[in-house]
Amino acid sequence: MTETLRRLGGLALIYLLVLIGGFLLYLALIASPLLGAIPLLFYRGVLIAFIGALLLGLLLAIAARRITALDLSTGVGAVALSLAFNISFLIVFPVTFDRSITMFLLARIERQDGQLTPPMLEKLFVREYLGDLHQIDRRMSEQTLSGNIVQHDDGRIALTPQGRRLLSSARRIGSWFAADPRFVTAPQPAPPRH
Repeated sequence: MTETLRRLGGLALIYLLVLIGGFLLYLALIASPLLGAIPLLFYRGVLIAFIGALLLGLLLAIAARRITALDLSTGVGAVALSLAFNISFLIVFPVTFDRSITMFLLARIERQDGQLTPPMLEKLFVREYLGDLHQIDRRMSEQTLSGNIVQHDDGRIALTPQGRRLLSSARRIGSWFAADPRFVTAPQPAPPRH
């Protein structure tokens, strides 16, 4: 029993060290100019996470020659855990902050603490977020690059088959978590007024 606990403790320590080392490596790669030409934070972050996992795997393969407790399955598991953690961190923090309406509103409330009313905040949102920061244009560019939409010569925008699959998946997954369906299912357009 004591030997089993010692082995589990050693395994947990290896996983923890690889997780910390992998995260620090990920942060260093993100801060570097690596893949700086990729304009979308999410895509750049995911690609760098995979590059970091490969580098981490190489480092562990070298370390395995000296550390007997570090076998192939432990190394693969630790690198997979590190990759999953780094991608989760990317999505929960930087990507959310990069596009969050909530963070935008909180920053404006902080700037004018105690001076804004909800109608004032709404006007500020329309003027700054949609106007000055061109967030609709940004989303259009992102979704075009992602392959979810296409803009025709006449300026009209259409969903691609990939975009339809993405929305369908979003509705399905959202329903599992009782997410607000209004963001993924638009109401029927109002009939034109004559």
